[in-house]
Amino acid sequence: MRLQDKVAIVTGSTSGIGKSIAEGFANEGANVIICGRRQELAKGIVDELLSKGLKAIAIRLDVTIEESIDGLVNQVVDQYGRIDILVNNSGISPVWKRAEDTPKEAWDQIIATNLTGTFLCSQVVGRVMIEQKNGRIINMTSVGGEVALPRLVAYCASKAGIVMLTKVLAAEWAQHNIMVNGIGPSFVETDFTAGLRSNEKIYSDLKDKNPLKRFATPEEIVGTAIFLASDESSYITGQTIFIDGGWLTI
Repeated sequence: MRLQDKVAIVTGSTSGIGKSIAEGFANEGANVIICGRRQELAKGIVDELLSKGLKAIAIRLDVTIEESIDGLVNQVVDQYGRIDILVNNSGISPVWKRAEDTPKEAWDQIIATNLTGTFLCSQVVGRVMIEQKNGRIINMTSVGGEVALPRLVAYCASKAGIVMLTKVLAAEWAQHNIMVNGIGPSFVETDFTAGLRSNEKIYSDLKDKNPLKRFATPEEIVGTAIFLASDESSYITGQTIFIDGGWLTI
């Protein structure tokens, strides 16, 4: 029970990696806030966790709307009195196009959700953590924040921005005992990658780039998230840990 009674917000936790991390945190004793734009899904996950004797609540969140973030943080602080952990997991990648064909509207949407959303959530929660002189922030980035993924220009730019955002926040907030780190998966078998996996050639090509020759499962991301959220990582900050099956080694 490494996260016993900790208060943990996991954005984008109604499916995929975020859902698995939230469930992992709950199994470690945390009070988990399941949040995303699909409130019915969030409530269903909470009901499932509560039926197992775990602790969770559902709050709707749109990370592109500042008022939505403020409302979530105020509600969590009112109910629990603190926020110990924030996982910035919300992210989108709606286009698979070459840079010259990427619409500006898609670029704006991806940057607003992935990068600006991560900054805004970190900023609002960071103010709470500064007051309490303690906290853990985990930002979900990607191998696409480290190497180029063709046809994903906006996605890669947003994730590279998160890598640097992680470093700057870590440097600024270390004095407040707030550890800020990132997790960078390669491709994971979730609804997020369903479109890619439906194309046999693209799916095969992406697996071939990975020494393990497969995509990760969401559950393979959870252990690192628990480690970074726990006291076991008390001297680690500003780092991005890549869970990539060896992708970046070749």
